[in-house]
Formats: sequence, structure tokens, C-alpha cells
Amino acid sequence: MEPDAHTLIARHERIAGRRTAKDDMTTDRTPADPQTPRKEPRSKAGWLALLFVLALVGWMGSGYLAEEPAAPVAETPRAKASQPFTVEAFRSTAKPVVQFVSAEGQARPDRQTPVRAKTGGTIEEIAARKGQFLNEGDLIARIALDDRSAQIAQAEAELARRQGDFDRVSGLVERGYATTAELGQVRAELAVAEASLATIRQSEGDTAIRAPITGTLENFDLDLGEFIAAAAEIGVQIDTDPLTVEVQVAQQSIGQIQLGQKAQVNFITGVSREGEVTYVATNASASTRTFPVEITIPNPDREIPAGISAQVRIPVGETPAHFLSAAILALGPNGELGIKAVDDQSRVKFYPAELVRAETDGIWVTGLPESLSIISVGQGFVSDGEPVNAKAPSKDDPIVETPADAPAEPALPGIAEASTQEGTDANADAGATTGATTGVSAEAGDPSADPRIAALATEAAQGAAISLPEAAALASRLQEGAAPEPDLVRMAQEVLNRLGYEAGPADGRLGEATRTAIRAFQADYGLETTGDLGEAFAGALTRALGSQTGGGDAR
Repeated sequence: MEPDAHTLIARHERIAGRRTAKDDMTTDRTPADPQTPRKEPRSKAGWLALLFVLALVGWMGSGYLAEEPAAPVAETPRAKASQPFTVEAFRSTAKPVVQFVSAEGQARPDRQTPVRAKTGGTIEEIAARKGQFLNEGDLIARIALDDRSAQIAQAEAELARRQGDFDRVSGLVERGYATTAELGQVRAELAVAEASLATIRQSEGDTAIRAPITGTLENFDLDLGEFIAAAAEIGVQIDTDPLTVEVQVAQQSIGQIQLGQKAQVNFITGVSREGEVTYVATNASASTRTFPVEITIPNPDREIPAGISAQVRIPVGETPAHFLSAAILALGPNGELGIKAVDDQSRVKFYPAELVRAETDGIWVTGLPESLSIISVGQGFVSDGEPVNAKAPSKDDPIVETPADAPAEPALPGIAEASTQEGTDANADAGATTGATTGVSAEAGDPSADPRIAALATEAAQGAAISLPEAAALASRLQEGAAPEPDLVRMAQEVLNRLGYEAGPADGRLGEATRTAIRAFQADYGLETTGDLGEAFAGALTRALGSQTGGGDAR
């Protein structure tokens, strides 16, 4: 049965009503303002994390609040920037001292003349011996005449015959029976006969071999019956009065040397003489760039032999210098040698210094102001420009006092200068010293007792060719455990040779001879005989050189 119209209308209205209700419900759920953000429910885990962090902070803070206040930590000297470091300083004033040009050389005789035979023949007499002192003209040996007597008789007879011919022709010319040409011919023959006789007689005198000069006969070795040729050298005669010492002076010092200057010469035998500069070269050696200089020394008693080594000191002027202990020396930021002083603003100031002369109780240095306050204790703990609190040295500190009068020359010939050190010997002596040598004992732990500083004074006192920074570097590098590089080995070889240990040539190679010398040195000073260069070797080396300066043999 088909639905009627009323039923269809009613069904349609019910469907429309349902749609309207559904739209109303959708409208109620949607916010009126599309810009308003939708609120989300807060997470419970976030609240728990916040509570945990607050609890942890409270627990950690409770420990600081419960602790008692700790005692204040004592500030270190470096932390107290307002409190300068305390040092001891003394006032020093420069005094004039003599500067020297020092050089090593060798003595040689004034004359060295060969002895020669004027004619050949057989030795029939020997009147002198090797090493004998002879005056000029003394007989040394005689050569046999052989047939010279017969030659003289024959020459005399020939001369008589020629003289008769000349007399006869002269008479004939006077009477007109001979010409002048014939007379000239016989006159020439007469002259030849006279010359022949004179030559033979001269050769008879030449058989005596005599001393050409006054001096000692050397290199003489003749036997009776020995045949020698004419002009053969049979020996050498040496005259050692005066002696001549030749040294090599560097080009930067040659301008200070003048003819006639006095010079002090110390020979290796211990004998000292005063000489005079008699020759100054005007042309330098092409290989060494040094100038030969000769000093003549009187040697009337011939006490000083030729050929020995000598040290020459030539005074070249005066310079203001300060007298102080070698332990006061310090090394600058660039490794230069100098001292630390306190300026007017109570700040540390480093002055590079140059060694002028060394003595047994101190050294003379130049390059400093005329008057200044030199730090004697604590210089190793302060730096250039740092403020310090300076106080006067205590009476217990053995600071070397400046002599009342600076000596114009060393009191003893053995005191050498460290001004300009030149020499031909490349292996010139090197040395070092300790605080005991200079009369200065450093405080324990004071860097002023650094072996680099302690190794300096004897080197100057012995007139060494090694420069002071070089000797300081040697001790320093050994103390620091440096590897045996060639330059380090070379310096050690020179010092060992200086001390009497035969280390061989200073060639920078650690060979068997050098190792043997090191072992002997280590054994003498109670060290382990390793044959190597090390820190213990450096300490013993410093002590050894110090004992050398003190006047005793370390061995």
C-alpha cells in the first residue's frame, strides 16, 4: 500500500528535525572566536619534575648553610701584589781600571842562522857539540886539506914563471925590441896566475867551519871522516837574546796597538817579562782576519827557551768599572750576562755587563751606570721592571767589598784580564768557579747559585779564549741534561784538556779519547765512570775548575 501524502510529509519533517538538531550540537562545540587558542590539560609529569628540581636545590644549599666558616687561606708572595718582594742591595760606585788586549802566542828566537861548509871535503876535526853555546867565529869543524899543499906549490911556481915573462918583455919594450901588445898579453897571464894562487889559498882557509853568529848550536850531527859537499848545511845556530813573541790580534782590536807600547808577557814556564811592541802588521791574514804583532823581550841570561807558549797582555787604556762578586751575575731575557739593580722607583732594572778583569776575590765589570744599587741576594726571584723592597745587606752576608784603590795593573802576573781575548790557539784554556772561590756563598735555594753563574770567574782569571756566555752555556746545558751535540762536546773537550785530562783534539766528536778522559775525570771525583756528559759531570766540573782557581790541583 502506498503511503499517503500525510505520511510522506510527516516523515520528511522528522528527517529535517534531526538534521537541525545535529547542526545545533556542532555549533555549540566550535568556539565563537577562531583566534582564541584552545586550552590543553596540564601534564602531571611536568609538575613532578619541577618538584624534584626544587628539592635537589634545597638539599645542596643546606650543606653550605650548615658549614662553619673556614679559616682564610694564607696568600702566597706572588698573590700579594701590594707587597713587593724583599731583596738585599748594596751601593756600588765605578772606579777606573786598566783594560788590556790579551792574546796567546809563541816565543821564537831573534836569529836562526844555518851553518854551512864553504867548500867540500872530508871532516878531519870536530871542535863543537850539539847544544853548545858559541860566540861568532868559534871553530865548529875542519875539513881535510888533501892535495891543497901541492896545488899551492904549483900555483906559486906558475906565478913565478909568469912574473919572469912579464919582467923580460917589459925590458924588451923599453929597448924597442917588443911591442906594447906583447907586454899586455904577458901582464894578463900574470894576473891569472895571481888569482889562481889566491883562490887555492882561500879554499885552504875555507876548510875551517866557524860559527856565523853568537848563539846555541842546534841540529848538529857530524862524524869524523864524513864527506860533505860545498854549501851543505851541517847545523843551525839560534840566538835567543832577545826573544820575539808573535801573537795574532783581532781586527777589532788592532787599532789599539801601537809601536813602542809596553807589554806584559807570561810564559808557560811561569817566568814573566816586560817587553815592547816592535812590529804591528798592516795587512790581515786572509784565512783568519787577524794581524800579526811582535813583542821583543830582553833575555840576556838566555833563561827563556824559544818555542814555548806565552800569554801577552798589552794595556790599552782605562775604563770605569764596578767590583763585585761573580755570584751576583745574572742572565738577561736574551741570555746576556749582566746584573740586576734597583732604580730610584724601587723597581728592578737589568743591565748587561762586560767583564773587564777577574781577580781572586771578585771581578770588574763595565757597561753599568757610574753609581747604582746592585741586588746581592734575591736577584734570581725578581724580573726586570718588577717592584721590590730593597734593604741593606746583613753583616753576615759575605759581599765582596770594592778595594779602596783600584789597581792600575794586576798585583800578580798570574792574574789575567778578560777584556779582549785573542789567540792563535783555538783550544785556549777555559774555566769556571764556585761561590767559595770568590768568597761569596749563596743562600740555599737561591737561583743566584745557578751553576751557569758559578762557572764564570775562573775562566776569566785563567785568560781563557772561551767567552763567558759560552762557558755559562756549557754548565747550564749540562745541568739541564742537554744532548751531547758537537758544540757541547767541543767545549767539554777544551775544559778537560785545560784540567790535564787528555781528551784529544776539540773536534766536537765524542770519541774514545774523549770518553776515556771523561771516565778518568769522573773517577777522580768519585762519580760513576760512564764516560758520558751529564748533570753530575757538570757539578763536578764546576768544583774542579773552582779548585784550579783556588791554586790547587783538583787531582
